[in-house]
This record gives sequence, structure tokens and C-alpha cells, in this order.
Amino acid sequence: MCSSFWKNAAASLPPQVRRRYASLFEAAERFEAILDLVIEAGGYSRRALGWGCGSVAAGLRKTARFLEAVARRLALTN
Repeated sequence: MCSSFWKNAAASLPPQVRRRYASLFEAAERFEAILDLVIEAGGYSRRALGWGCGSVAAGLRKTARFLEAVARRLALTN
């Protein structure tokens, strides 16, 4: 385990319990790393969307207008 938090948490347990739950601490550490990546990727994607559309709000407004136009066309053709 690399994270000092998880090392300290495991070290605080009695030895027999530490062995029993070692795999859970390792899994929690891996989950934490994956969660950090997902959060970081979400930030990058928000910034990319904002850069591409001028702002996230403007991008959402453009998307909403497009979907409204598609809905109107579908209503006229059906």
C-alpha cells in the first residue's frame, strides 16, 4: 500500500485483524486512485466543453435549442 492514510489505518488494527482485512485496505486504496482519476477526467472534460462552446452554459443552451428543433421536426413529420 502506497498511501500513508491506508498504511496508518491498517497499522492501527491488531495484527490478526490487519491480516484479515489487508485485501480490503488494498482494494480501498485502488478504488481511491480510480476515483481520483475519474474526478480529474471530469474536470478536464468540463474545461474542454467550456473551451469548445465558449462556456458550459452556452454549450447547454445550444444543445437545448438543437433538441427543441429536432422535436419540432419530429412533431411535424408524425
